[in-house]
Amino acid sequence: MWYVIQIMTGKEEMMREMITRNLPSKMYEDCFYIRRERIWRLNGEKVCHVETMFPGYLFVTTEDPEALYWKLREIPGLTKLLRTEESQFLSVSPEEQDFLEDLIDKDEEKIVRLSEVTLDEEKKILSAKGPLRKYVKQIVKKKIRLCYVMIEKELFGQKRKILIGIRTGKMKQKQDKV
Repeated sequence: MWYVIQIMTGKEEMMREMITRNLPSKMYEDCFYIRRERIWRLNGEKVCHVETMFPGYLFVTTEDPEALYWKLREIPGLTKLLRTEESQFLSVSPEEQDFLEDLIDKDEEKIVRLSEVTLDEEKKILSAKGPLRKYVKQIVKKKIRLCYVMIEKELFGQKRKILIGIRTGKMKQKQDKV
């Protein structure tokens, strides 16, 4: 089962390394944070880069979250970064885990890749390949020119808007039957 550790935003890689260095590997299967591809415009060109998808969150797979929690408290600096004892270690529901696993590329990097979308002439999304393929109907905001859409999903105990990077395929033309 996945569990969420809240940490200081921007310290995801540093804390992941600290955990993997300081904790026995038998206490957990995996420790990671999820990243996503985004497209930015830089000097008139589109550039793909990778950023943290959920800043301030690490995910840990473990069978014994309580033992892991007490071991985490021994890591210098980490105890200050966790919330109160009631909410320091959030479990990811099976539905949330399925959703996140569906978004993540199947490699070890835990990256949500760009989704390729097909648009009509009004820039309505007709179809999508990649992480967005199952969630087109859940789009609550789209910025085609800025190469992203947002879907709304219940995650970690609250409703969240989740940004997914897109790239556009060729626009489909409407064909009138004569």
